[in-house]
Amino acid sequence: MAACFLIDTAGWTWIMVIAMLLVGGYFFIDKLMRKGIYEESTDGRSRVSSAFSELQTLVDPAHRHVIEEQDRKRRT
Repeated sequence: MAACFLIDTAGWTWIMVIAMLLVGGYFFIDKLMRKGIYEESTDGRSRVSSAFSELQTLVDPAHRHVIEEQDRKRRT
């Protein structure tokens, strides 16, 4: 119990920030696992998915062609 008094205010702030990030990350991963990352039944892509797709296109230009082909198959 005496160890709690050895941490200063800045230390407690960082502990709370890290704890909040861990809890938020848990819920984010949980939502991804329940919904699925590659859900084929959706009609359109969400904004977050679209943003990540654009970022991936910067690293892997062939990704855009894959997305265009998937969109073309969904329309037919």
